[in-house]
Amino acid sequence: MAQEPDRILVETSGGVGYEVRVPPRVLTGLPSLGEEVLLHVHTQVTQDAITLFGFLSEADRQVFRVVQGVSGIGPSIALAVVGTMEPGQLADAIAREDVAALTKVPKLGKKTAARLCLELADKLGRLLPPDFKLASVAPQPDAESPALVDARAALAALGYSAREINRAITLAAPTDDDTVQSLLRRALKVLSPT
Repeated sequence: MAQEPDRILVETSGGVGYEVRVPPRVLTGLPSLGEEVLLHVHTQVTQDAITLFGFLSEADRQVFRVVQGVSGIGPSIALAVVGTMEPGQLADAIAREDVAALTKVPKLGKKTAARLCLELADKLGRLLPPDFKLASVAPQPDAESPALVDARAALAALGYSAREINRAITLAAPTDDDTVQSLLRRALKVLSPT
């Protein structure tokens, strides 16, 4: 196994070598040169190239795949996210809409970090390994109800910005008895008064 700043060369038992791009956090977790390593690989095929991305855990590979699904985020930024934050830290930052924490990731600006929060808010479970308990990710005293989370996601799907959604939800005055439909109805009245 040979190593460069963001990629390694992995030689298989058959003597074939593969160049694999890895996040910085993986580089620190690799064994010494010449020792065996098990990588979870994501293969990306484009018109110009076949690129391999390697991760030390299945959780990191899953985060890479989910983050890449956000509009405006390609493999380089997704690799930087995985290389900078553990899955639990990322899920926590998204749950709290902590744009400041997310912008500590190289190449991730404020607008893209906000879009990451908005588009992944309802996918937090996919960012974590199956045995990870989401409740253990920095529980917030004012955690939102499932109806409120679903209403936010529905408004985002309709194209409203995070600011518009927050304002509409606040003015809709959510209660513990709200259903998604009742909360959406009031929020949409705020967003499109007649």
